[in-house]
Amino acid sequence: MLYMACKKLLHGLMSRSLPPLNALKAFEAAARHVSFTLAAAELNVTHAAVSRHIRDLEAWLGIKLFVRTGRGVELTERGKGYAAEVTRGLDILGHATDSASGRRRRTQKLVVSVEPSFAALWMIPRLGRFTAANPEIELVLDSTNRLADFARDEADVGIRYGRGGWSGIAADRLVQTHMTPVCSPALLEASSIRSPADLPATLLLQEESRRDWIEWLTAAGIAQSVSPGGPTLGLHLTVPAAEAGQGFALADEIIAGDALVSGRLVRPFAVTVDGYGYYVVRAADRKETRAMAALRLWLEAEVAATVAAVAAATAQKSAPRRRRPS
Repeated sequence: MLYMACKKLLHGLMSRSLPPLNALKAFEAAARHVSFTLAAAELNVTHAAVSRHIRDLEAWLGIKLFVRTGRGVELTERGKGYAAEVTRGLDILGHATDSASGRRRRTQKLVVSVEPSFAALWMIPRLGRFTAANPEIELVLDSTNRLADFARDEADVGIRYGRGGWSGIAADRLVQTHMTPVCSPALLEASSIRSPADLPATLLLQEESRRDWIEWLTAAGIAQSVSPGGPTLGLHLTVPAAEAGQGFALADEIIAGDALVSGRLVRPFAVTVDGYGYYVVRAADRKETRAMAALRLWLEAEVAATVAAVAAATAQKSAPRRRRPS
């Protein structure tokens, strides 16, 4: 069956003129991710290069493949159909090449130490896109609050939250975050809370450490009058608890990103604690492997997409509504 499929495809290549292969690869990756940014990260090219390839392909075909929206791009109906066929064709070529060369992709195991909150609330919902783009990498997530000891080979890389500057660690910052309370819209509407000073202590959902709340309350100028007194939960549980209307959780635009975009959570105050961020880390004396680089590039692109989506959603919610003409 593979032979007949390859024969049919090769016949098509000989009998028909085709657009450049690089343009097809860029389109297929962009269609699969529904993102030029993520396609660029997968192909290790610039966003501008992907955009140019798509533009050239649309001109070659004489049809529109993507339409731009407030949150990025979407495939047109004809684009969806074309993407399915292009993916099928590239898969056939890939299998045929592997079969002809007698080569098999070697699996690379990559052990990643990651905080439970980052893993559960942000990384897991996106993990399928990484494995689809990097089938040769076997990802092993070690979800723990304990910092991995790279000297003892406890992990290949880690994703850490903090201010950077760790001893013996090579760190690439993914994003600088802005930490602030989040809560469900229903809780906010049902309460009389209009400023940080109105926050009831019993609604401040705590983590194992009260450091973050103390930093934010200090930034808001109310540390002397308000002290967190709500239930103590694991870091990956405070955001779901806030979504359920149980109180206010401290979170940044990454951990709470999906809930903020969907409207399940809102940020009622402008006061934020800045200076923290997420970093991809490894032992300082260890060279970055291809698998490590693939993960870092994917994380950079996905984090950038999350930040952009949260910014767009926040701008949309804060935009003044136009009055209907009477």
